[in-house]
Amino acid sequence: MSQSVKIAAMFSTLDRVLVYTLRSICVCCFILLLLLLTGNVFVRYVPVAAFYWFDEVVEWMFAWMVFLGAAALWARNDHFRLEWIHEKIKGTAAGHLFSIFIEIVSLLFVAIFFYEALRLTTLARDWTPVFNVSRRYLYVCMPISGLIMVVYSIKNIWQEVDAFCQQRKRAGTDRPS
Repeated sequence: MSQSVKIAAMFSTLDRVLVYTLRSICVCCFILLLLLLTGNVFVRYVPVAAFYWFDEVVEWMFAWMVFLGAAALWARNDHFRLEWIHEKIKGTAAGHLFSIFIEIVSLLFVAIFFYEALRLTTLARDWTPVFNVSRRYLYVCMPISGLIMVVYSIKNIWQEVDAFCQQRKRAGTDRPS
């Protein structure tokens, strides 16, 4: 087995573990949100306890679920996008160039998001009112997800450029002399 095949297998395993971890965190956050919201509705009608910490925990679970869920979708190219143009020109040189353009625009967006989320996280100085925990722990899900999306955008651009070059190479060898 060559060194490049081993590296590719390692990255493939890392990719699967990362996406599995992101999805698992999202599922846990969703289940906790469901339980908390159900419990909060119950406690409103049967006042047996006070959830004074409810808003804080819901905010954390929702933020982590949304941002890490977005990163998991980005990693698998399952995020929302309009595909009718792409489907019409898929497999052509124009299709690859269109995909490269869209990925570059997406990369610019997620790079700006990552930078601003990182700034927000590092500049955060306030503490949560109930648990007295730094808000940085709440905000850190944003630069983490932004970094993951940046890496996968670069990977997607690389794959599209490679596919475009392979297609051009095949088109060059298929031409009659």
